[in-house]
Amino acid sequence: MSASKRPSTSSLRRYLTSRPYIAVADVRRRFGLDPEAMSVVSRNGTTAYVGLPEREASKLQDLWQRDEVGVELSVEVRAPVVVGVFPMRIARFLVDASRSGEGNGVVVDHAHASPPARNEPIR
Repeated sequence: MSASKRPSTSSLRRYLTSRPYIAVADVRRRFGLDPEAMSVVSRNGTTAYVGLPEREASKLQDLWQRDEVGVELSVEVRAPVVVGVFPMRIARFLVDASRSGEGNGVVVDHAHASPPARNEPIR
């Protein structure tokens, strides 16, 4: 992908917040980014490597620092490596529907939700 066709900040944000979870490999595929690129992202003393070119990694870091997205770090390697991205906000229609008692029957109950399963390495 040429430099003029690389994703804008708004298109990257829209893609990253449009799904509950996106693997970094899917971000590279979606925008035609170099699969060999590696950059560093940091937030509050946490530094991690991400398989994105520097320009896109800095946009991801900006979204992460503003709490718009979270990152998942690999548990399979000792170095902190970002393997996926997830949005930090619940979709507005879910929140509005649960407050008004309307909607499609989806109710978000964080008090009784089970914690997400962790992928443990097989030994």
